[in-house]
Amino acid sequence: MTNLQGWGAADDQVHPRITKMPNEEKHVTTKNRSSPKRWRADSLTGRTSAEPATGGAGKVLSVDGIDLHVRADGPVDGPALLMLHGFGASSAWFDHVVARLPECRIIRVDLLGHGGSARPTSGYDPGSQGRLYARLLSELDLNDVTVVGHSMGSIFGVATAEHSTRIARLVLMGEGPDTSTGTLPSGEWVIHLPWIGPMVQKLGPAFVTSRVVRRAFAPGFDMATAFANPSQGLHDARSLNHPAFTQSMRQRQAWTSSRGLDGRLDNLALPALVIFGREDRFYNVDASLARYREVPTITTTVLEHVGHSPMIEAPDRVADLIREFASPDE
Repeated sequence: MTNLQGWGAADDQVHPRITKMPNEEKHVTTKNRSSPKRWRADSLTGRTSAEPATGGAGKVLSVDGIDLHVRADGPVDGPALLMLHGFGASSAWFDHVVARLPECRIIRVDLLGHGGSARPTSGYDPGSQGRLYARLLSELDLNDVTVVGHSMGSIFGVATAEHSTRIARLVLMGEGPDTSTGTLPSGEWVIHLPWIGPMVQKLGPAFVTSRVVRRAFAPGFDMATAFANPSQGLHDARSLNHPAFTQSMRQRQAWTSSRGLDGRLDNLALPALVIFGREDRFYNVDASLARYREVPTITTTVLEHVGHSPMIEAPDRVADLIREFASPDE
C-alpha cells in the first residue's frame, strides 16, 4: 500500500491511479450478477450496478481492495484531521474550511459511493465504512487524529472511532443523535423504490435535486458562494448509484436506532464537539442538543443564521472552532 505521508499541499491535482498490490484481496462485489433475462433499471440509467472509482483532485488508493478517492492538504507534521463529508456530497464541501486551516494535515475522503470513490453494490453500513476509514488511518500511519464529520459523515466518523485507537477527538456538524430528531425531504421515499428510484435520481428534473441540495443551507444563503463549481451540489447528489443511496439511508437508521450517537460517544469517552446551525432544516436542533448535552465528554456550539452546512456557510467560525478544539494544549 502506498503511504500518503509524503503528500504536500501542492499535491492538489489529478494523480495517476495507484495499482493494487498482488496480495490484496478484493472484498467488495464489483459486478452486477443479476440474471440477464430480467429487466433492470440500470439498463436505462446505469446507476444500480457497481462502478469503479473515477478519482479527481487527489489520489485513488486501494484500501482492503476498495478504491477510495483521497485528498491530502497541509504540512505532513501538522495536526492531523480526517474530514468525512455528508450524504450526497463530496470532499469539495470542505474546500472553504480547508483553506482556512493551512497549518493542519488534512485528509479528505470521498465516502464510498460518492465523488471519485468506487460505487460497489454493498458495504455502505456504518460498521463496514468505519472499519474502512480506520484501515486508511492505519495505512497512513496517522495518530492523534481529529475526525471532522458533516451530516452522515459524522456517523461514519463515530464508527471509525469505534474501530481505531488513532482517533483522539471528534467534531460532528449537522447530525442528530438518531433519525428521531430529524426529517427527510418530502418525496425522498420515491428514490427508494426499486425501479422508479434510479430513474428519478438520474433523469429527473434538475430543479428537484437542486431543491434538496438547497435544503442543506439556511434560507437566504447565497448559493453562488457555496462552491467553486456552481454545479457541484447537483453533480454530487446525482453521482450516487442506487445501492449507495438506499443502503446508506436504511443502514444508517438501523445503526443509530440500535444505539444513538450520543450513546456511542458516551461509550467512546473521547472529547467531542457538536456544531449545529440554528437554521438547520434537516434536524430539530434543540431536541438534538438536549440529548448530546447529557454526555459529559461532549461540547455543543450553535451558530446563528447558519443552516445544515456550517463549514460552507460560516467557514471562518468553523475553522476557529476546529483549530481550538484540535489543539487543546496550546
